[in-house]
Amino acid sequence: MMSKKFSRDPIKGMDDFFPSDMRVVDYITNILREISELYCYEEFDAPLLEPIEIYEAKSSTELVNEQSFIVEKKPGERLILRPEITPTLARMVAKKSQELKKPIRWYSIPKCYRYEQPQKGRRREFLQYNIDILGEDTLYAELEILNIVVDILTKFGATSDQFQIYFNNRRFIDAVCKIILEIPREKIQLVYTILDKADKMEESEFEQYLIDSFESEFIIRGIKKLRDADDLDDLIESFDDIPSEFYDSKGFQELKNLEKLINQANLSEFCSFSSGVVRGLDYYTGTVFEVFDTGEDNIRAIFGGGRYDDLLSLYSDEQMSGIGFGMGLLMLELFLRTYGLLPEEISVPDYSEVIYIANIDEKVAPYVFKISNMIRENDCACMIDYRFENLGNQLSKANDLGVSISLIIGPKEMEEKKVTIKNMISEEQKTVDKSNLISVIEIIFSELEEKKSPKIH
Repeated sequence: MMSKKFSRDPIKGMDDFFPSDMRVVDYITNILREISELYCYEEFDAPLLEPIEIYEAKSSTELVNEQSFIVEKKPGERLILRPEITPTLARMVAKKSQELKKPIRWYSIPKCYRYEQPQKGRRREFLQYNIDILGEDTLYAELEILNIVVDILTKFGATSDQFQIYFNNRRFIDAVCKIILEIPREKIQLVYTILDKADKMEESEFEQYLIDSFESEFIIRGIKKLRDADDLDDLIESFDDIPSEFYDSKGFQELKNLEKLINQANLSEFCSFSSGVVRGLDYYTGTVFEVFDTGEDNIRAIFGGGRYDDLLSLYSDEQMSGIGFGMGLLMLELFLRTYGLLPEEISVPDYSEVIYIANIDEKVAPYVFKISNMIRENDCACMIDYRFENLGNQLSKANDLGVSISLIIGPKEMEEKKVTIKNMISEEQKTVDKSNLISVIEIIFSELEEKKSPKIH
């Protein structure tokens, strides 16, 4: 009887990453790390599992109840595979808060998990880039984070025609709801839910949702204005008889001042106000933003973030504000591919600076290992061909790989403590003493580099 053969596919919503896939991931993460560190952010990481309570306390109920992987090894101990890392960040900062110099600038590229229907740009297991600044209460923290978003996307080659940062402020929405629309405090959270889901609904469905939620035509019209407004002044002017206390509200003041800072920093090309942006997570309290792919073929949010003022309250009585964002690497990759911003060659390995060693006889293997160790000790990558067969076949393989330098080693080279070195580009070859090998390799690489570089007259 034949033994059972298991599926070769990974679990639904999760992906295998072959070496060619990892080269793309590495290319993207290297740029994310480079920009983060230009702004002096430090990398951190943490366990995949956390107590479920920290997400129940501060994240949306939908995230915890419907979209999470929950582990219950023994009754009463429910753990969650982290769906995001911000609560973990808060736990770590609270633990060492007294030791850490403020503001705290940290970033991470964690693996996260959400139990949701896999679709384009969404998987159940995914890498997510997170960056946060904590302990800086001024709007300059917002400006720095927006600058980082622009620097990341423009570093990849994206332009303001391809992406836009839409920003808003939850304190501003609170002020509109309380002071202008006079919505009861207990129903303000419903406004956030409506605005967050608005772009996922047909107009008739949205209309019905509003009618079911609010009886007042004045409130319904106000929420529609919030969904659609893309100019702060125009939005305010659309309301009649605004009480003066609204203009003194923290949310309105923060929005006006952030607009001013964005203009002064020459970021207005990339940033636009949108009162429909509120973000779905409950812990956001001030500035919120979403970054959209604005191309005609693919108008959708790529990622977003915002300010949170009391996340540390889960772990301590200390008040510390922070602002940051999380960005799924798969969504970023799809955005970059849409505009041809990923170099074609990154998925193909580059062997141009690898030393390839061809063996003529298995008897020379001990000598070959000594040579390869010497090469690697000088920080040069080295690949040994163990087939010990036809020299032409070995050099043909080296050629197919795109190797620039091959070494040919046989019994004679071993006996004389020499190595035959072949320049695969010019096809010149010579035999050199083992002691001179590294310097000859360096000379050949230097000559090849000179030929690649244009001469300046």
